[in-house]
Amino acid sequence: MIQEFEIMQVFNHHNRGQFIFARQIKAGQDFDIKEGSLLGGVPIYQYLDMPRILDDNGQPRLDVFVFKPLINLPTANFQVGQIVELILPE
Repeated sequence: MIQEFEIMQVFNHHNRGQFIFARQIKAGQDFDIKEGSLLGGVPIYQYLDMPRILDDNGQPRLDVFVFKPLINLPTANFQVGQIVELILPE
C-alpha cells in the first residue's frame, strides 16, 4: 500500500533521535506501520504518533502524524512542503 504525505517539519531531539512530522494528503485512510515500511525511501521504525496540533478553529488535526526514521538523516533530506510516499509492505 502506498500513501502520500506532505513534510511539515523534521525535528532532532538530543536524546531520542529524529522525528518527521507529516500531513496525510488523503486524510482518513487507515494504515499500519510494519517492519519494512519506507517514508520517502527511508526505512522507519514501527512507531507512529499523532501530535496534539489544533487547526484555526481549535479542533484537533487528525491528518498529522509523526514518523521516526531508523537512521538519523541530514534534515535536508526532507524539505517542508515536500510530498513523499509512505510505502507499507503487504
